[in-house]
Amino acid sequence: MAFYIMVLLPFSLSIVTAIGWYKAKEMAKADAEGFSFVKLSFKKIEKEYFGFDDSDMENLELLTNLLPSKEKIVIREVPKNKQSGNLRFLFSFLDHIIEDGIQGLGKESRDSLSSLVQKRFSFDGSEINLNTFASSYSKWSQKTKAGDYDDTRKTIAKALGLSN
Repeated sequence: MAFYIMVLLPFSLSIVTAIGWYKAKEMAKADAEGFSFVKLSFKKIEKEYFGFDDSDMENLELLTNLLPSKEKIVIREVPKNKQSGNLRFLFSFLDHIIEDGIQGLGKESRDSLSSLVQKRFSFDGSEINLNTFASSYSKWSQKTKAGDYDDTRKTIAKALGLSN
């Protein structure tokens, strides 16, 4: 009887540990809405360009490593129309950090992107307006294809340490 207990106890513990590990991985992926992220060198990121504080950098690192965040990442870039935030800037940022970018997403993927943005980002403490999300994404995607945001995209890539 003692032999069976000695064999079953470690086996049971290993099964419980494996289940817990897989559940944690599943929860982390759900939090990132199925997206995967490029590997960033956080020492190379110009956090001043993005207006990131240490908390934003920590939460960005958690996001890119598919781990649950502590707080939302604050986007402080303000558009010319003086609204609370700039979705087009955020789209360009996400296009660089999400594996394979976000241009030309289908409806399901756009919905996942919308959910990711809602869960993980805010505009200087304000919630992101989901009513304008779809139209802003569509406009951004069209203008990006036409090359309208090339300068901004190059600057973002440089500030992320992705180009020279």
